[in-house]
Amino acid sequence: MTNTLQPGKIHRRTIHGMSQMNYFVYIPETYLGGNKIFYTIHGISRNAEEHIQGFITQAERHGTILVAPLFLKESSPHYQQLGTNVKQQRADMAFDHILQDVHEWLDVTPAPMRMFGFSGGGQFVHRYAMFYPKRVARMVLAAPGWYTFPDPDRKYPFGLKATKAWPHLTFSLEKFLQIPTIVMTGEEDDLRDKDLNKAREIDSFQGLNRIERAERWVSANRNLARSYDISADFRLESIPNASHAYESYMGHPSFAEQIFDFLFEDQE
Repeated sequence: MTNTLQPGKIHRRTIHGMSQMNYFVYIPETYLGGNKIFYTIHGISRNAEEHIQGFITQAERHGTILVAPLFLKESSPHYQQLGTNVKQQRADMAFDHILQDVHEWLDVTPAPMRMFGFSGGGQFVHRYAMFYPKRVARMVLAAPGWYTFPDPDRKYPFGLKATKAWPHLTFSLEKFLQIPTIVMTGEEDDLRDKDLNKAREIDSFQGLNRIERAERWVSANRNLARSYDISADFRLESIPNASHAYESYMGHPSFAEQIFDFLFEDQE
């Protein structure tokens, strides 16, 4: 661990590569070393620092490093889908630069990861896990607007079929289906608000709101796992009184602790 990083404070880190990338990190005062890291991915409000602030209590309680990438709108406008095509604006590659920096700066092993994503961040997390299932140990998705389904006949990002923008796609669904996953939706998050993707293909196949889409995605993965004879762990949880506002999720007393309990239950 670097001697210049003060525990108990939020630090903003800027790295340079293909483009400038930023992320926030918090080292708890209770940290005893090791590779216990919680990665949290923001939604389109890009409130990465707020994500760090919201999980400090759990980080101190569990002795866990917090890392929150900041995907700027100018450089990563479509980070939820990992980018616009296979060559440009690749959010997964930008995230990999952050992981490398975490490794070098904090002297920790960044993967396999315990990941949480809210809304657009939940989209990023599950797609990243589909591309790189060996890198993700467990994940929690809260309120994604829509999903990439494990369907080889639908074009990416709706499914897994290669396109001109995303040619030569290959996925290891067997490995992806073995990632323990919770999908959380607010019990009041059933509105077709301005931020919801209302594309006809998504409406007809995935459902008309975030609750329906979560139910169908979890069911699709469970069914596929059964066809592969894989004992998969895909759970669906409803958060009482939560709308689509991030604050309404974080305001639920057990929300943050439930996420930590699930992501690290095999390490406690």
